[in-house]
Amino acid sequence: MYTHSLYVYLSSEENKAYVEKIFIYAAFSLFLVHLFIILLADSFQVFPTLFENLNTNYLSALYTPFSIILVYEVYFMILALPLSFTESIKKQYDIISLIVIRRVFKDLSDFSDFSEVWERTDQFLDIIFDLTGGLVLFLLVGVFYHVSKNRKKANSSDKLYKFIRFKEIIALLLAILLFGLAVAAFGEWSREVVLSAYNQIEYNLDVESLFFEDLFTVMIFSDVLIFIASFLYSKRYEVLIRNAGFIVSTILIRISLTVKNEYGVIIAVGAILTGIAVQLTYRYFSWLDISDEERIYPSQ
Repeated sequence: MYTHSLYVYLSSEENKAYVEKIFIYAAFSLFLVHLFIILLADSFQVFPTLFENLNTNYLSALYTPFSIILVYEVYFMILALPLSFTESIKKQYDIISLIVIRRVFKDLSDFSDFSEVWERTDQFLDIIFDLTGGLVLFLLVGVFYHVSKNRKKANSSDKLYKFIRFKEIIALLLAILLFGLAVAAFGEWSREVVLSAYNQIEYNLDVESLFFEDLFTVMIFSDVLIFIASFLYSKRYEVLIRNAGFIVSTILIRISLTVKNEYGVIIAVGAILTGIAVQLTYRYFSWLDISDEERIYPSQ
């Protein structure tokens, strides 16, 4: 029962509002800090060795608040896990769409001057592709939200109660594990920065996929655990296939993070399309379960 009480506390509206404020203040503060560091390195040449490999384009500072927002989305994705598979996958789609949009800002910051756009058309076209892909993902996330509305609620039962408690335990364990992964990712980033500054070696850490590759790897295994446990609660064909389809969607998101250039965006689009198709098919099966009388005389 301690785990249930802890989850209830973390998922309470009061606590979520408090955490939301923390993330907003952190995003705002770190954005200003990033801008100030760029100012020191670019205009005043402070600590030239330390900031030698720093991107001094002020647009690169936009990457920082986006990263904080992504961590914020991860936190709420974990809290959504015990609610339903659908709520959890919604947050995963939010995260991958934000990752793609964040990459647009990072790529734009690689141009020291916008006049370089005409000299580096290939890179600019990559940016346009990512931006278009991000907007498509944004649209598809909206479509998934739409097809997931007004879902039929499961009937309360002792099995359902135990299943929800199991998911709460998984969510709390995920929170601890992902916090450890975040700390490890920050440590790896810090180490790379120090090595590049003092040993004058090129900074080669891929910050775009840092932490998030591990995140979706962990999500795959946690989803599989919940999928297996769901057999104890429901053996309905459409429910099991829907949940399996969502796991496939998560795997596709994980693959999209390791594939570079436009293929990663295409696979991410395929992941959300998979989720939409699975949800629509599940809704169709749910419609088939409605009795003939209810179809003729729908309830008000």
